[in-house]
Amino acid sequence: MTDSAPQDPINTTNELAKERNRAAAERTINAWLGICLSLIGFGIAFDQIFRSLRRRFPAMDPAITKETATLIGMGFVGLGLVLLGIALVQHRLAIKSIEHPNYLMLSVRKLNQIVVIGIVMLGMAGLVATLFVI
Repeated sequence: MTDSAPQDPINTTNELAKERNRAAAERTINAWLGICLSLIGFGIAFDQIFRSLRRRFPAMDPAITKETATLIGMGFVGLGLVLLGIALVQHRLAIKSIEHPNYLMLSVRKLNQIVVIGIVMLGMAGLVATLFVI
């Protein structure tokens, strides 16, 4: 006789629920990938647009310097990469929860708070950058 606890029989309903949750986690990570790639692309485009405007209108006094435009662009790229890293960690936690035999939901509250703070900071930076460029 073994000392291990008896395992629950595989229940079709539970397995289908796990599959739905796994599919939801995949859709969520795909959405985050799209957002992060958009942020990274905007960061690259911001610097390129600024340079194009400076070449096209050299006589205009710029509201921001070339270095500031580069820093803003790098900030968007960096924030996109950080949020991507957080999204990947959150996705891995969700998958580990689903794969656990007792299906324990691991807390991702702190990760969600970090993401929301990052998005708010990004929005404020975008607003400031837009106001100063125009």
